[in-house]
Amino acid sequence: MKHIKVTLNQGQLKDITKQVRDEGGADKRFDVNLLEGKLSENKWAQMLETIEFKKDYRAWDTGNIAVEYKNNGKPSGISVTEAKYISYILVDEKQNENVAIFIKTDIFKEMCRKYLGHDKRDVKGGDNNNSSLILLPIDELLNPENIFNRKRKEPDVEYGDVPESEMMWSYICPDCGIEYQSQNKNLFKTCPECYNKGKTITMEIN
Repeated sequence: MKHIKVTLNQGQLKDITKQVRDEGGADKRFDVNLLEGKLSENKWAQMLETIEFKKDYRAWDTGNIAVEYKNNGKPSGISVTEAKYISYILVDEKQNENVAIFIKTDIFKEMCRKYLGHDKRDVKGGDNNNSSLILLPIDELLNPENIFNRKRKEPDVEYGDVPESEMMWSYICPDCGIEYQSQNKNLFKTCPECYNKGKTITMEIN
């Protein structure tokens, strides 16, 4: 049998793998999964040339990332970037780089725009408070409604018959042991007892 060599570009290969996946059974096809992986590798290699990297040193304590959009009254930061993707590297209190989040710049900008003019999230900071910043909750970066433009149909986990609005979560300080109750499952709260003693300790879910 004579072999025929066909050259396809990445867009055509992506269309083929999408068609196979849409028809079902792609998860059991090693060749399809391998091809999709290679396409992703190539795309990431290209993306690295168009990514703007940022590092936030306080997200571990505040639960927010600080996004600059003006400096001295002029557009800066996220307002003027030409990068296609933004990457935020999050460190813990010992400055270990634990997480890197990559997100399309257009989607990231939309997340920030929601908080323009917000009395607690549109703030001043930086040297001499010359920067205008959006304090963007980390949760926003992984919110399906923001990423996929659709709400999650079901919760990840069901907790018996208790309505979500009545659920309570118990937090404890790993340093002094004080406990705190909250309806917020993703609470980033500094222990008040430790804070009064000059220590900044984030309470953990118990």
